[in-house]
Amino acid sequence: MSPESLAFIQGPDRPWWTCVVPFIVFLAAGILEPTPGGGGVAGFLGIPYAAYPVVYSLRLGLTVAVLACFWQPIHRWVGRTEWWPLLLGFLLVVPWIVLATLQRELGWTNSAAERSSFNPFEQLGGGSAAAWGFLAVRALGLVIVVPIVEELFLRGFLMRYVINEEFWTVPFGKLTLASAAACLFYAVATHPAEALAAVCWFAGVSGLAAATRRPIDAILAHAATNCAIGVYVLATGNWWLV
Repeated sequence: MSPESLAFIQGPDRPWWTCVVPFIVFLAAGILEPTPGGGGVAGFLGIPYAAYPVVYSLRLGLTVAVLACFWQPIHRWVGRTEWWPLLLGFLLVVPWIVLATLQRELGWTNSAAERSSFNPFEQLGGGSAAAWGFLAVRALGLVIVVPIVEELFLRGFLMRYVINEEFWTVPFGKLTLASAAACLFYAVATHPAEALAAVCWFAGVSGLAAATRRPIDAILAHAATNCAIGVYVLATGNWWLV
């Protein structure tokens, strides 16, 4: 492998700040998001469900600000993609929706794992500027911010860290028993309401990362799946998926 190719799969510069800090900010701010059931930290603090757009917008703003601080090393590291990872991402929406729906119908989840399920057209008024404005903010988070933050953390940090504490020296996409187990744990822990779907989807994208060794491919496949989920939710009204 040429030194030029190696530069893309090792790194990035300032690895802890680039791969870990944006995720921590996104995760920490997400604790304050209210859910329909009024549980969790938001419920304990008395944050009403109606405040979800404000809380989510602040969460997104903080995360984008952190990403902007480290955008140069991120941009230098992720590489350039081809067309087919996007196609794969769109195709992977099918098992996600099917398996998530199956788990929901089987009742293999609980209220503690519920998503925000915030329908802006119901909560803010159908067709209103506020509803469409928040939908745009939600789309920005779903399709752009979340794929970058989550892939930087999971495949950029966690799956390499379990191989070597100096994770930036481990080739991106390298799969071992330890990294596969870390991915499986992450999938179930962060998506308990869609655990079946998450295990299948994260395994597929890990295979993509192992095949191409380009971080951008995992990010764009993730973005494509999230975009397809968003379109599906708008078309069907299944807001429980987001």
